[in-house]
Amino acid sequence: MKPDSTTLVEALELSAQGDRAITYIHGMADETRVTYYELRERALGLLAYLQHHQVSPGDEMVLLVDTNEEFVDGFWACLLGGIVAVPLAIGVGDAHFRKLLGIFRQLQRPRLYATTNSLRKFEKYCKEQSLEHEFSLLCQKTVLSPVPAQCSESGQLQDVLPNQRAFIQFSSGSTGNPKGVVLSHHNVMTNIRGILNGARVRETDSSLSWMPMTHDMGIIGFHLAPVVANAPMFLMPTELFVRRPMLWLQKISEKRATLTASPNFGIKHLLKRFNSQPGELDLSCVRLVLNGAEPISASLCREFSQTLSEFGYDDRAMCPVYGLAEASLAVSFSDPETPVVSVHVERNTLALGQQVSIVSESGPNSLELVSVGRAIDGCEVMIVGDEKQPAATRYIGHILIRGDNVTAGYYADAELNRDAFLEDGWLDTGDLGFEFGGNLFIAGREKDLIILNGQNFHPHDLESLCETNGGIEQGKVVAFGLHNEAGDSEALVICVLHRGEMAGFLPTVRELRRLLNEKVGVNAEYVIPVRTIPKTTSGKIQRYKLAERFRAGEFDSAVCSIRELMTSSQADQPLVAGSVQEILLAICDSVIDDREIGADDDLFEVGTSSLKLAQIHERIEEQFPGKVEVSDLFEYPSVSRLAAVLEKRKTKEE
Repeated sequence: MKPDSTTLVEALELSAQGDRAITYIHGMADETRVTYYELRERALGLLAYLQHHQVSPGDEMVLLVDTNEEFVDGFWACLLGGIVAVPLAIGVGDAHFRKLLGIFRQLQRPRLYATTNSLRKFEKYCKEQSLEHEFSLLCQKTVLSPVPAQCSESGQLQDVLPNQRAFIQFSSGSTGNPKGVVLSHHNVMTNIRGILNGARVRETDSSLSWMPMTHDMGIIGFHLAPVVANAPMFLMPTELFVRRPMLWLQKISEKRATLTASPNFGIKHLLKRFNSQPGELDLSCVRLVLNGAEPISASLCREFSQTLSEFGYDDRAMCPVYGLAEASLAVSFSDPETPVVSVHVERNTLALGQQVSIVSESGPNSLELVSVGRAIDGCEVMIVGDEKQPAATRYIGHILIRGDNVTAGYYADAELNRDAFLEDGWLDTGDLGFEFGGNLFIAGREKDLIILNGQNFHPHDLESLCETNGGIEQGKVVAFGLHNEAGDSEALVICVLHRGEMAGFLPTVRELRRLLNEKVGVNAEYVIPVRTIPKTTSGKIQRYKLAERFRAGEFDSAVCSIRELMTSSQADQPLVAGSVQEILLAICDSVIDDREIGADDDLFEVGTSSLKLAQIHERIEEQFPGKVEVSDLFEYPSVSRLAAVLEKRKTKEE
């Protein structure tokens, strides 16, 4: 990176002078190469189109597009024109449409850049929810993505200053108002300098990523950082990775990429589908695999390394990191190209203010925690107790961060800013951790934030969804996250106040699983009845107390009873032998290995995740090519209904 790059706009201008490029991967033999020079020209052409539609500097442009290529062009058009970009992911279900409305209501100068396809989906949602008026107002602020012929002229480049807003990262709130992290060019450039130094990026490095471009790791770590470093990058759609995880490694091998990333759930997904013979992959090129976004599993890192070792993969490539949107992206990096550092600690010594008890080996009461290294350049980290005084080594405390990479504040939320920012510019991350051996270890979250498959969910949002749509009385449902025994992922637990018979609770289990999966795409691993909900004297729910009772085994009998009832109800459902239905059931059983699926079970009710739905669709495609779309799984969510539709389609063709 040239030292005189003070904004992202300047960085692109410098990189555009060479021949380095972005390669968009669409499939094994399908890709598009765009040099940084071409990217800048395309973005300027799109900027002219936006300016023709009265989009002005300072406007806040929500980006709702379908592909990485469309997103990147739109993002840079905003930066070059002094327009504040607002990335927004397109997902399955209603959650992202509610988020769009929530963001639009907050923005002071909102605009929307959308494809016809995404706008059509949003229109359908608004009609179903009787929100035609809101849709009409939004359309007045919308610019539809153009065809190339409409971008033949260059737009008016703006003089962008370092402290000017670059973009706003909104949280993935499912029902409440999303929280916007405002990032300036200076914030992002400071963080990118720290990232490039922390990763010891070299002239010969290139990156390949499947992370979503609307996620801070995707947009900053694996798009903006390579642009600033003038490094080649390869971008693979997340949905392509979900369908074909092996393609990630195949493309790394083919392109000789040195830098990549994956959180736990991506590594786990790959390992489940891993299928390669010696000589088919050469992963000796991989220098770093950044692993963050959720609690890092040491055992999963080891399994990943062991599986790939015969393909030239160096186990020192795994690089645990820690970050959050408020820091732009990165807070700390492990030492590159060194083995993963971990410690075993006593589980009962991880409460705020306690001294962590470190043990020599794993045991029934121990937990293995992975080091996330040291603070990167430009960012400070401090661990403090409740009185905000620095904590001694090995003592659990609040993790605070400070630096030019840290946001100046949340968008239009004075109350949140007062709560989050302390004296002298320190920001409370809401995470708890400790320092040991000069390294940072994350112990948990003081906040109740739930992280599932790398996405953040606020408990009160999920609870509100259950109350509003699931028929649960207000204050009688509690959501919290719980690490599994391996410590490599977080399970969603839903507790509902219920004092009746267990059999009478079964419809609630089915309905809440279906609702949460359909509306926000999450799998409620446990839906259990509780006889009391602990609250403070002021009426606030004490989620951590329910979590402690769960870990103590208080609800084990309820969990077993529910599983037995679910199994017995599924056993009563008929199976049509030798039919399409039988084939579909076999496919579902092969993918959903933690529960038995009946022919009439609603896949959402039994808690099938979006990732597993994608795997089910891919295997159906192998058996019945071109007969079933992903959307069919949502329209016909049981095996029996999907089989009936598939039979009709086969009969018509015959």
